[in-house]
Amino acid sequence: MGIAGTLAVASAGYTVYRFSRRPANTPTHFKPTDGLLKKVVACLGDSHTQGTMAHNFVDDLANELNEEGYEFINAGVNGDLSYNALHRIGEVIETHPDYIIILIGTNDILARLSKSNELHFELKKHLPQKPTEDWFIRNLHELIWELKQQTEAKIAILSLPLISEDEDSIAFKRAIAYSQDIYEVAKTHGVTYLPLNEWQLNYLQTKRYEAKRPVVRSPFAYFIPSFKHYVLGKSWEEISEEAGLHLTIDTVHQNKRATSMIVTLVRSFLEGDEIY
Repeated sequence: MGIAGTLAVASAGYTVYRFSRRPANTPTHFKPTDGLLKKVVACLGDSHTQGTMAHNFVDDLANELNEEGYEFINAGVNGDLSYNALHRIGEVIETHPDYIIILIGTNDILARLSKSNELHFELKKHLPQKPTEDWFIRNLHELIWELKQQTEAKIAILSLPLISEDEDSIAFKRAIAYSQDIYEVAKTHGVTYLPLNEWQLNYLQTKRYEAKRPVVRSPFAYFIPSFKHYVLGKSWEEISEEAGLHLTIDTVHQNKRATSMIVTLVRSFLEGDEIY
């Protein structure tokens, strides 16, 4: 292998290492700040929460609210479906959180976009069945029920970020449909519903953007923005702008404009403000 080939392999390996590496503030690394009675906020989800493949909203919340008596745990794992999040709640419960923020479901949708996606998620995430909307709902019911039974935490669940900016695409429509499912589940269990999907939809409709970039279907395509960020040194915002996208860097993962909506919604929940 020549120098160019060696550099390409090394760059690819470094990219995968960086976006796969979980943040320092995971549940397993959590230790309460000595001598300080801070309220513990556990954020449970997928890559939107892990924040290594795009902008990190958990870090933004920590930067804004750590001085106000909150401590944040990042329980996000890239690629997770609702089934995987359900089977990881033990690590969240053990931190004895005061608040739990849930953002899950995007991969439940992505896994259904093609046969290759379905196979990818079934193998990588050890799924016991093919992903369906009904299965997503059942997992979500069980996840929230278990958290309510085993913690004293106040719980909020976000509706899903939009997938792509193409209102005619099936992924875009499913993100809206799954968000309606989330609303019904939240109502059933009496937990707070945070309308992220509705805010993002209103943003796009208000701005009346003409570009309608279809969703990136292959999970492997998300490697390119991470390569640009970790190897070429570009900011997530530069990558988003180059792609001509308004809320994401790659039609799925959130840019700073989108995560600012998450931060606003979560902060309002924590501070007891009314949410519209």
